[in-house]
Amino acid sequence: MLTILRLAIVTILASLAGCTCGNVQRELEQVAKDWSMVIRASQVIPVYPLTEDLQPGDVFLVQQTVDKQHTEYAKRGFLPLDNMIWRINPANYESFYRQSFGVGGEGKVLPQYFIKPSDTATAWSAAPNVSFPTYSFSARRGGGFNLALPIQGVPIGLSLLGGDAAQGTVTIADARTYGVDTISLHKEVTEWAVKERHFLANFASTESHTNYLRVITRVYLTGKLNVSLQSSRTGGGEITGGMRKPVDLILPEAGSDPQKITMDDYKKRVDELNTMIENALKKSGENSVEKLLPGGTIKVVAASARTVSLSETFSRPLVIGYLGFDMAIRAGGMLGPPIPTYAVLQDKATPVTTPAVETLTNSLLRREYTILKELSRQDPEAADLINELDALGTLVPPKYPCRIFAFSGPNEPLSIRHEVGAPLASVNPTFPDLTAYRATLLSSIGKLNLVSGDKSKMIEGFSVRNHQSESYIQEQIEANQRALKEIDSSVEKKRLLLDRVHIFVVERT
Repeated sequence: MLTILRLAIVTILASLAGCTCGNVQRELEQVAKDWSMVIRASQVIPVYPLTEDLQPGDVFLVQQTVDKQHTEYAKRGFLPLDNMIWRINPANYESFYRQSFGVGGEGKVLPQYFIKPSDTATAWSAAPNVSFPTYSFSARRGGGFNLALPIQGVPIGLSLLGGDAAQGTVTIADARTYGVDTISLHKEVTEWAVKERHFLANFASTESHTNYLRVITRVYLTGKLNVSLQSSRTGGGEITGGMRKPVDLILPEAGSDPQKITMDDYKKRVDELNTMIENALKKSGENSVEKLLPGGTIKVVAASARTVSLSETFSRPLVIGYLGFDMAIRAGGMLGPPIPTYAVLQDKATPVTTPAVETLTNSLLRREYTILKELSRQDPEAADLINELDALGTLVPPKYPCRIFAFSGPNEPLSIRHEVGAPLASVNPTFPDLTAYRATLLSSIGKLNLVSGDKSKMIEGFSVRNHQSESYIQEQIEANQRALKEIDSSVEKKRLLLDRVHIFVVERT
């Protein structure tokens, strides 16, 4: 029986080796993609190959555009995490889990307590459970395997059935998960990034390319994969050589009394089969080095003439997927806001390189300009930045492109403060002129929105609030918003300059 089983295993390996290199490569890539699609269907970003060494707080450098990443992700089903630059140990595990799973503190350091508690027999038992659905697949011998699972139980099951095709299901069992909240981890990443800005500055985004950090917040692990195969069609050939299929050796012999085959006999034969599988696999590699089962074991759970069920158990749980967030690397190594990684890969959401201009308050811009003015008296670099900022004054239009509204008194109607076409810019506009223009537009929009929402307030030129007055107000709001969007779009193109100014001020104050 051992000879038959070893022959079956060797034959399947040979069938793969007999394919052209291109075919093997395509088959292996398809296996990776199929498996990854299974994990992606559960709203989890797949890890391939499965690994034990991935945890929340791991920081990776991603040097691909979002479009390219999305294309690769769709093509391959996963993206390799091959450029790890740091591992942050999140400090918020204890408070995150104390009220729900009652772990943390009292010498139970997380996640170490999940991974390796004092009683090794209960490893991972305290970690939160997670359940994945059962997946179906097809497998065939020769020319590779058309299956969605990178697990060893499938070819072994095919060998035992002695056929060349089978339908099957797999259950991701003993699944666990753990993670930490984005807010606390984002804070820790930001604090680390401040210390390492000189390193991150080497990967600062440009006008045409965005580099960013990928931070893991949650991982999903499995300790066991249960596989069930049902033969689709039988085959003699090389596998059986006219002899009985390996799985038949645990079934009653032809002509014997089935009632004499007790459950103990059945279990004994299954145990013998498992022992032979283990020995055969250990000797299947070169120089008797076990190659098929890195860190795992395969056991036959049940078998019949056309079905076999196997359980593949890993010595320690392996990570099959993760969740996280991405942060664009801005000028000087500063980081942008966190964007969910799943949205980046699945929906092509672009990590923001800098906060949108409309969210930059004029008070902040003016404050940093004032600080630069003071620093420029003794610092030539500050003086250069002042000159660059003042050059942005030319972005202010010479005339108002819309009506500007304000209240002339507490109980007065909203009136026109500046008419369309009224002179706006000074002879030599500077950065303060730009911030003043933005402030004027924001104030006008705020007043118009206030009147729009409060029907008791009046607007100049209308004695009553009616359909005409409401249409007029909305037209003026839209005109003011267009003007603000136009100036903000122009300033947005200078976002790298604003980043440089912000970094310079932070470093000097």
